[in-house]
Amino acid sequence: MIGLVMLAAFALPLASATAQLGLGDASKPAADSAEPAVVSSASPRAAVEEFLRLADMGDFDAAAAYLALSPTTSSRGPQLARRLKVVLDQRLALDAATLSPLAAGDTTDGDVMGDIVGTIATRSGDAAIRLVRTPRQTGARNAGAARWQFAAGTVQQVDAWYAELGAPFLRDRLPASMMREGPFHLFYWQWVALAIALPLLIVVSWLLGAALRAVLGRVARRTVTDWDDLLLESLRGPFRLWAGAIVALPVLGLLQLNPRVDGFVAALVRGLALIALFWALLRIIGLVQQRLVQSAVATGQSQARTLVPLLSNILRVTVAIVALLVALAQFGYPVTTLLAGLGIGGIAVALAAQKTVEHLFGSVSLAADRAFRVGDWVRVGTTEGEVERIGLRSTSIRTVERTVVRVPNGRLADDRIETFGERDRMAFRTDLDLTYDTTPEQFEAIRNDVEAALRAHPAIWPDRVRVYLTTFAESAIRMNVTCWFQTTDINEFVKYRHDMMLEFMRIVQRHGSGFAFPSRTVYHVGSGGSTSPVPVD
Repeated sequence: MIGLVMLAAFALPLASATAQLGLGDASKPAADSAEPAVVSSASPRAAVEEFLRLADMGDFDAAAAYLALSPTTSSRGPQLARRLKVVLDQRLALDAATLSPLAAGDTTDGDVMGDIVGTIATRSGDAAIRLVRTPRQTGARNAGAARWQFAAGTVQQVDAWYAELGAPFLRDRLPASMMREGPFHLFYWQWVALAIALPLLIVVSWLLGAALRAVLGRVARRTVTDWDDLLLESLRGPFRLWAGAIVALPVLGLLQLNPRVDGFVAALVRGLALIALFWALLRIIGLVQQRLVQSAVATGQSQARTLVPLLSNILRVTVAIVALLVALAQFGYPVTTLLAGLGIGGIAVALAAQKTVEHLFGSVSLAADRAFRVGDWVRVGTTEGEVERIGLRSTSIRTVERTVVRVPNGRLADDRIETFGERDRMAFRTDLDLTYDTTPEQFEAIRNDVEAALRAHPAIWPDRVRVYLTTFAESAIRMNVTCWFQTTDINEFVKYRHDMMLEFMRIVQRHGSGFAFPSRTVYHVGSGGSTSPVPVD
């Protein structure tokens, strides 16, 4: 759908220009440098204008007076006039204003008795459409006949040229109203034919696409992998569009569109075929991405889960750019000039968007280095939380407060990243502050029981259990406890820590000691030098 809209946008400005072009050469300028005030009624211009006017009205009997008929063709004058009008409309972008307005015609071309109207492309080569001066005839039937007529040699070739257009039998039997020129230089019968052909093309393309898928599906079902089955299913739409483009070319060829329209329509059909190709490429990229991500999830390859979508997006953007350039070239736009301009403008864009480019390469660097993956708990500077999404420009982190912080990938690539998800075990550290009335024997017994309780825990890492007296604090004797639990689950760690803290309380109570708290003791010195403590609230 996007490709169709893109092609339509390109086609609109091109259609008006293409509609004025033809295969024939009718650009012959008037030979006289000075345009006369009045166009002579006996000039080549006047003769051609009158012929076209009469033919457009359907008065081919009168139009036949402007043909130099021989005795063998005189009876077919109206038919030949009609056929000549069709040939001129289909093969020559005729502009009568380019012909000489003088009765003598073009006196500078060396042909005193004739003028060239233009040339048309035929199967045998280019053929000239020629006018000749003829003496005014006096017969009743031809009284007032024009002095300029289409030459006998031209008239003799009309049947052959008309046959090359296709379906002469049908054209000769169409009503005169259907042979009149309508919008976009198409005859009304061609508009009717297009209205009938388009629905048929849709049906035929659907059937052809279905038949092609059925044939390929039978082959795919014989294979052991399901890749080809999924590929055929994803290419259903591109198959139908491609089939429609293939069928449209010969069908539109039967309509014998004039050169003004045929080139544009052919470019449009080829554009649809190219859209089918790029559409198929995008579908294939999506399918490969899906299968690679599934494989990465099954095998636990976190790097692939992050890197594959990133590379897939880059490929999609690349395919879209190539498709745009091909579409522009298809409709005649100067792509080379555009690319040269983009090369110069790309420098300015790169300077203006250097931060964006930095973040893009930062995302590639993060994926290549396996810095973290979606679901990991990370700390970047003062930001700490769970990674929710890794994009092309930024990474989304869900904090403890459930807010989302988006950190640019360029900053992540240069900053210190602490990834908690890569821990193989979790550290447990705490201080036990015992009162100063605890004896050395009690302290040692408590230390031994604390260490034994830790080593007895099933999730403890026995190589790193440390329980020691560290310092005499202001209000307590401090025992430091350091160990590691063999888990990476935060919920399990919290449960283990809870159990061990309760066990420490039981051990301290069992040995007759207690936990210290900040306190102050004031001693009163008596008259005899004795001292006694005085409690202070």
